[in-house]
Amino acid sequence: MELTPLEEAVNNAHEVACGLAGLALIKDLLDKGAEANIITRDREKSLDERKEALLESRNVNKVLNLIASTRSLAFGIDA
Repeated sequence: MELTPLEEAVNNAHEVACGLAGLALIKDLLDKGAEANIITRDREKSLDERKEALLESRNVNKVLNLIASTRSLAFGIDA
């Protein structure tokens, strides 16, 4: 099925919007991970706070790895 120029433009606009949303998600995850890493090293924080931050950091890393794997499979993007 061939797309009309208008349908193709709409499809391209949706792809750009999805790409920007994905980048925003990745940036938020990186910020969360950075904050969690700072807390894990802060000896003034309680042990429970540092444990929670470590778990958060690990969860962020898992999600980022999942995103990287998915993009590698879908687009051939590999680091």
